[in-house]
Amino acid sequence: MFFTSDLKAYNIHASDGEMGKVKDLYFDDQKWTIRYAVIDTRKWLLGRRVLISPTSFRTLNEREELVEVELDKDTIRNSPTIPEEHAITKDVENSLISYYGWARYWTGNMIWGNIDEPFTSPRSNEQSEIQEQRLHDMQAYDLRSEDETLGYKVHANDGKIGTVIDMVFDTEYWKLRYMVVQDSDTYTEEAYLIYPIDKIETVDWFEEDIYLNETLAEAKTNAVYKSKATILPNL
Repeated sequence: MFFTSDLKAYNIHASDGEMGKVKDLYFDDQKWTIRYAVIDTRKWLLGRRVLISPTSFRTLNEREELVEVELDKDTIRNSPTIPEEHAITKDVENSLISYYGWARYWTGNMIWGNIDEPFTSPRSNEQSEIQEQRLHDMQAYDLRSEDETLGYKVHANDGKIGTVIDMVFDTEYWKLRYMVVQDSDTYTEEAYLIYPIDKIETVDWFEEDIYLNETLAEAKTNAVYKSKATILPNL
């Protein structure tokens, strides 16, 4: 398990040198899986928004705080241009996926489409079958910014719990597993609550509200962590 906030402190290394740092993460609002890391490349590639799928990650080095990707800088430099303020539409995703050869995660029933882990490629004899399934297995979704989701209000069925200050994901599937929530009305600034993503019933993305499928009394029975350092060892 890993905090999304920690990942943003990591350097991203291409096969031929440092690229920059993780600026934001995009996840889909159906499976809550991280689909792209937004890389700050201003030191060597100005005016571009660079998106890298976890499919291209090779290693996550906690000791040196870096992520190695299997791409080189020329490949990234020649990738489809995405202006800073441009929405990440399905056409944009298709252009990136066609260029890099990433899996179309919105097809099929697994976390990454027709595969379950981002680092696994379909076997060649499955390609035609997968292509035939795509028209039938398309799943509707929207991409959401992890950075913009921080600060969302979290509610039980009968009252407000607190606000999202961080998220926890696993590094096998790159799926968001928990929200880190702070209740400023009840707890000190050093106290944190953890809620599984699968407890979410609905999200109002416009009003920035997350609703859990439990009562306020049930929510308050969750463990309270006095520091973020104590959270991950207990998950």
